Amino acid sequence: MPVPRRILIRVIGAPLLVAALCGVIAWGHHLQMQGHPNTPVRVLVMAVAVISMGEIASMCAAKGIVTARWAGMLATAVYFFPWGEATGSSLLAEHGAEAAASGLPLYLMVMVVFRYGTLNPDGAALTYLGFGYLTLLGFALDLPVRLDRAQSYYLLFLLAAGKGSDMAAFVVGKSLGKRPMAPRVSPNKTWEGGIAGGIAGTAAGMAVIYFTPLKPAYYGRSPVTLLFFCLIVTIASQVGDLVKSAFKRWAGVKDSGHILPEFGGMLDMVDSFIIAAPVATVGTQLLDRFF
Repeated sequence: MPVPRRILIRVIGAPLLVAALCGVIAWGHHLQMQGHPNTPVRVLVMAVAVISMGEIASMCAAKGIVTARWAGMLATAVYFFPWGEATGSSLLAEHGAEAAASGLPLYLMVMVVFRYGTLNPDGAALTYLGFGYLTLLGFALDLPVRLDRAQSYYLLFLLAAGKGSDMAAFVVGKSLGKRPMAPRVSPNKTWEGGIAGGIAGTAAGMAVIYFTPLKPAYYGRSPVTLLFFCLIVTIASQVGDLVKSAFKRWAGVKDSGHILPEFGGMLDMVDSFIIAAPVATVGTQLLDRFF
């Protein structure tokens, strides 16, 4: 039986996208090993977040709700901008993100009062919700373990757990899936695909921990404990996918954007990281404290 075109594109294209992302991670790691900041990864995360913010505004527009698109995108750029590397200012490095997080709601409240009818409370609230949602990507930039120059491997761990799960869930769900996981949010996602994705993502995450310099950071934990940790991160990545699906279902759109055929928008490609990154951070901190 011939393989459907959509599955073929996803199966071939996903590894190529992963390889490109790994290239950026490797570039940043090379700079870190030379004593330089990991600017490529920070700029990449900033670009991803800004584009995703624009897609959230577009989904709201599809629902008939006007948001502060450009203000939200600007605040997102300011929040993720590598101020320390670009300016050498410790003040901006410490308070740039705080300025964006506090400045955006102030701007939105002023606009709701003085531009009422152009921007209403629902649009202002959704603008800040989208901004807050995307700031969770910041957890992928801060290493939650005491290991110098290991940020690139931590990102590789998140990538392996999230995209390993995503690819396995898509292939198995399309070919063998019968039982919908969340039919009201995403009818195409099945329990069969979710289980396959959980196994693949957990295995991929374990491989990164055991076969990269991340291993010393998790040294001393039992394999069962680390297996459970990787499973939780993988499940979180699947939840991230469902959260994005809920946004799209609410807006009545198929994809968050149209960057690449069969892959949709930027938010479609990074949704798993948004929830998995903070869960991985908290999980690692719990491992440090209790195990």
